[in-house]
Amino acid sequence: MKEADRPVARQGIWLLVLMAMSVAPAVGYAAPPLPPADRLSSAIAAAPETRAAQARLQQAQSEARLLHLGPYEWTLSGAGARRNIDGEGRYHEWETALERPVRLPGKAALDRELGRLAIVRANAELQLAQRSARLEILAAWFTCVQAAERAALLDQDLAFLQRAFDTIATRRRGGDLAEYDEALAGAELAALRATATAARMTAIDASRLLATRLEVSNCEVPNWDAPVRVSGGHYVDAHLGEQNVTADPTVQASAGVVETASITAERVRRERWPDPTLGVTYGRERGGEEQLGGLSISIPLGFRRRTAEVAKAEAAAAVALADHDMVRADVRRQWLQVEAERRRTLEVWLALAAAESQQRRAAELSRRAFELGELSLSESLLVTRMALQARLAEREAALAAWHAVAVGEAYASTALAQPPDAD
Repeated sequence: MKEADRPVARQGIWLLVLMAMSVAPAVGYAAPPLPPADRLSSAIAAAPETRAAQARLQQAQSEARLLHLGPYEWTLSGAGARRNIDGEGRYHEWETALERPVRLPGKAALDRELGRLAIVRANAELQLAQRSARLEILAAWFTCVQAAERAALLDQDLAFLQRAFDTIATRRRGGDLAEYDEALAGAELAALRATATAARMTAIDASRLLATRLEVSNCEVPNWDAPVRVSGGHYVDAHLGEQNVTADPTVQASAGVVETASITAERVRRERWPDPTLGVTYGRERGGEEQLGGLSISIPLGFRRRTAEVAKAEAAAAVALADHDMVRADVRRQWLQVEAERRRTLEVWLALAAAESQQRRAAELSRRAFELGELSLSESLLVTRMALQARLAEREAALAAWHAVAVGEAYASTALAQPPDAD
């Protein structure tokens, strides 16, 4: 081959390789890389933690009905006797009584409030379980999407590099390139093939793991948008005030515990005056010659024990209040961390996207330098490898930013539903 034809041959060698590098990151207005909404909702509802929380809510509703009805029931009792009087004879006698404890004024209202708070707490715990399930499913989903994206990109690069290697081998046999160049390209191809194989196996494992949480055939999302284009409308800033913290289900459940402990302490204080038991009695004596009827009242004693129970309940209320302050602080930190992670991943993606663009440009320049004989094949391969790695890093960073946005949405969209009526 003539010396003037060598740049053309060199250009043919890298034409296929650099086609892969010419693909810019997707920035079209496409759907975000999220699982189907209906499948996600079904998976959240079917999650074991969600079903357990739903069962606890039903239990709380039953407990609320019991508290509304009260702890007391009517009691019917009866007794019979046989009286033997000397000189008068024998008589059959009997007595019956109907009695029931009665809650003193104010206690029933406190019991109903305790039932309502039990439902509020159970509902908050249900919302928390649903959010937890959502976060776990999203984590598995983005792990799968990232693995599938990496495997797809590496397979694409592998196909291009295989064609380039075939071209190099053909040129080497024609005397255009040295055997060293073919060996170098073959080594690069083998390394990329090993990396692509590992990526495919990782993607398969991630897909299997996702299938235990989400019923989808695959997690590939073509044409997903760049996070910078839509992130502004997909999160709620954590610095909006205390509203986010107060509405968080963790705080709501903790607040329910505080209210319950406070009302329980008040309920125990009311028990210093125990509920009386009222009854109606009726009996017949001397074979019916005497008929007896009356009312009865009984009051349990034990003032010292009840005073100790009040002290215990008040201490429990103080503990619940202190724990609530800790919960609020922890939740506030969680919100700040979620927002910080969203901002961090977005900034990292922007930086890596800029770096990917520069690496792609460097690969193009290295191609031209190789065509002109100003750069060796090994140096051009190195620049190309760095450009491929930059593209993988940019795609992974974009998915990480989307994941952070999805986590922020999961927190921001958490809103407690009105608890069902305790009655």
